Amino acid sequence: MGKEKNKTISSPHLILCEGEDTTLFIIYYLKHLRNRESGFEDFLALNFGGNEELPTFLSDLPNYPGYDIAESMTIIRDSEKDHQGSIQAVQSALKNAGFPVPAKPNTVARNNEMKAAFSLFPSLSENDLNGALEDLLINILKENGAKNLLNDIQFFLGDLKSKGRSFKWLHKSKLHTYFSVTNDFVAKKIGEATEAGAFDLECTEMNSLKELLTNITLK
Repeated sequence: MGKEKNKTISSPHLILCEGEDTTLFIIYYLKHLRNRESGFEDFLALNFGGNEELPTFLSDLPNYPGYDIAESMTIIRDSEKDHQGSIQAVQSALKNAGFPVPAKPNTVARNNEMKAAFSLFPSLSENDLNGALEDLLINILKENGAKNLLNDIQFFLGDLKSKGRSFKWLHKSKLHTYFSVTNDFVAKKIGEATEAGAFDLECTEMNSLKELLTNITLK
C-alpha cells in the first residue's frame, strides 16, 4: 500500500497515517474496535506517506473525490527523536493547509467545516515521549513471556553491537527479531502481525487513542 493519491473518501472521519505500517496497524485496530462495540464504523485510514509529505497531502486532500462528506481528520505519526518538534511540524502543516490546529496532542480543534486532531507514537497521549510505533508495539506484545524473550533479544542485539554491527533503527530490529523467533509471526509485517493477534489491543496504552477517536465524532 503506497501513499494514497486521489482515493475516494467514503467515510466522514479520516485517520491520516504515517506510512504503510501505521496505516495497516490502524486498519486492524479499527476492525478490533468494531468487533467489540459500536461507534467506530465511520472511520477511514489513509496513508499520507512520510512525515515530510504531510503538508502536500493536506493541501491536496480537499481535491479527493468524496471530500465533501469529511467531518474530521486525525493525524497519527511517530514522535521520532523530537516530540516537541513533531508537534510543531503537524501544527504547521495543518495551519498552512487551512485546517483547525489543536494546541496539543489528543485534543480536538474545530472550525465550521472540519475537526482536527493528532496523536503521536509511542505514547498516543499528551505525554512527552520520543519514539515510534515499534516502541509502543514492543510494550503491548500479547504473548505470555514476551518480556523475558525481549530481554534475551536485547542482550543478543547488544552483543552484536559490541562486535561492530550497527542498527540504524534499533526499535525495528528488536520487534522484528521477536517476530522471527515465534511460530505465529515469523516473516510477518506489522499489519499482518496485528491481524494475527500479536498485540494486546485492549491494553491501557491504547485507551487514549480510543478516547480521542470517540471524542472527534461528537457533534
